[in-house]
Amino acid sequence: MSLVEGKNCLITGATSGIGRSTALALCKMGANIFFIARNPQKAKELTEEIERVSGKSPYSIIADLSSFKQIEKAAEEYKSLNKPIDVLLNNAGIMNTERRVTEDGLEEVFAVNHLAYFLLTNLLIEKILESSLKRVVNVSSDAHRFLKSMNFDDLQSEKEFKMFAAYGQSKLANILFTKKLSSLYQEEGLTTNCLHPGFVSTSIGAQNENLAFFARLIRWVSPLIAKPSDKGAETSIYLCSSEEVSSISGEYFIDCKKAKITKGAKSKEDAERLWKISLELTGLN
Repeated sequence: MSLVEGKNCLITGATSGIGRSTALALCKMGANIFFIARNPQKAKELTEEIERVSGKSPYSIIADLSSFKQIEKAAEEYKSLNKPIDVLLNNAGIMNTERRVTEDGLEEVFAVNHLAYFLLTNLLIEKILESSLKRVVNVSSDAHRFLKSMNFDDLQSEKEFKMFAAYGQSKLANILFTKKLSSLYQEEGLTTNCLHPGFVSTSIGAQNENLAFFARLIRWVSPLIAKPSDKGAETSIYLCSSEEVSSISGEYFIDCKKAKITKGAKSKEDAERLWKISLELTGLN
């Protein structure tokens, strides 16, 4: 029997790429799938696919994770179901070629890739702690190596926006968030880990109309050299469902194994500072 059979798994960014592959794999293991999606049509298509594969209907919540108001509404909708969350997979992510600002006045990559993870997890933490598995899995990336450490002087890329630096900083934030969350709730039995899925052929960045040449090149070349999303999802699936990681928390995984991170990603001071700033930015303090 699978560890996630009959368990409730909530996934963001589940309608495409590794999120979709993970949702389908977990539903085949008998998990009850709940997912947050921005696009109602894509949500409908995934719902039909999960029903076809598993015979069970998933529950979809429509929300744009660049909006705090919509994240809060999504969390309230989930809470209204009165169900615990055994596994929360924070998977949704974007990459922008130019600086964009959300309705909350924040740089979009940082908002979607880090603050959405932070806000949604904190809003649903009681539901996670009510469950038997108590797992949070955050999709990060080896792009965190683009920076030595968090650039607290320009978290919102106001002074300068560089596509890879902004993306790398958001993925570094995912690791620091994972480590701080782990330390805060370890005594309650929560495990939280993060991962690098590998260079995966996904739709990330597809929302950019004016792709710079280098970004366009990546889009053209990635299907030739990147992992398919099914392979890229393997570590996400492993961290969501494996018995082997039941007592492991605060770690970074590549190819289903613990992996090394940069000195900047290990900084307890930076994790603490980022947590406090994130509380302020999301209005949770």
